[in-house]
Amino acid sequence: MERIHKALEKAREQRNRPGNKPQPRTGKPNYVTAAAVQEIKYTQTQTVEISQQLLKQNRVVAHLKDNETADLFKILRTKVLQRMSINGWNMLAVTSPTAGVGKSLTAVNLAISLAMEGNHSVLLADLDLRRPNIHHYFGISSPKGIVDYFTDDVPINELFINPSIERLVLLPAGKPIRQSSELLATPKMLNLVNELKNRYSDRLIIVDLPPLMSSDDAMVFLPYVDACLLVVAEGLTTNPEIERSLQLIEEKKYLGSVLNKSAEIWSPAAY
Repeated sequence: MERIHKALEKAREQRNRPGNKPQPRTGKPNYVTAAAVQEIKYTQTQTVEISQQLLKQNRVVAHLKDNETADLFKILRTKVLQRMSINGWNMLAVTSPTAGVGKSLTAVNLAISLAMEGNHSVLLADLDLRRPNIHHYFGISSPKGIVDYFTDDVPINELFINPSIERLVLLPAGKPIRQSSELLATPKMLNLVNELKNRYSDRLIIVDLPPLMSSDDAMVFLPYVDACLLVVAEGLTTNPEIERSLQLIEEKKYLGSVLNKSAEIWSPAAY
C-alpha cells in the first residue's frame, strides 16, 4: 500500500510542475445540441427483486448492517458527498488504469451507500460499453440498456431498473459494442447527459467508465462529468499506470483514489 501511496503522491507532484499540467480543453467538444432528449418518466421504472444472498456472494455489501466493508463505503460516501456538495457537483465517474482492479464493484457499492444515506436519489449508469458488468452484480440477465437507446431508439424510460433498493436506479449498458467511443461522442449522448444531470436537483449520478488505458472511451466521456474517482489495486496497478492515469484526468475533476485488494486489512475502530 505504501508503494501505491508514493506513486499517487509522485504523480500528483509531477502533474503540478510547471509545464506538466494538462492543456485545458477548449470548451465542450465538437458536440452540438441536436434533437431534444426523450422525456424521462421515472414512474415507469422497472422494479426487480434482487436476491440478498446473491448480492452478498457478489460482494455487494454496502446496504448491510453491522458490516465492516459497508462501514468503509460509508466513509468513502461521506468524503464524496462533502466534495460534491461544496462544489455543486452531481455526476461522478469511477474508472481505473486497467481492468480487473474492482472499479465496477466500487461503483456499485458506492452508489448503494449513497442511496442508503437517504438525502439523494442515485442513478448508477454502466458506460463500460465494451464490457458491461453492473447488471451482473445484481443478478440481472442481459437487460436492454443505453446501447439500445442509441441503436434501436428504445425509450430511455424503459431502460431504468430499480433493484429493490430504495432511491437507487440502474441504467444498464445493454449489449456490448466495440464502437463505443463513437457512440459516447454523439450529440444524442450529450443531450442525454444534460437531461440526466438536470432533471432532478437531488439526484447523484455515478458512472462506471472503462479503464483509462484500455481505450479512449473514458477520455471521451470525462469532459461530461463533474468529478472522477480512480480505483487502483495493490499488487496489480503499477506506478507508471497510476502516473499515466492521473495525467489523463483533469486535475480539478480528480476526487481521489480508492485502493483495492490491499494486504493491509483496515477497518473502522469499534465504537
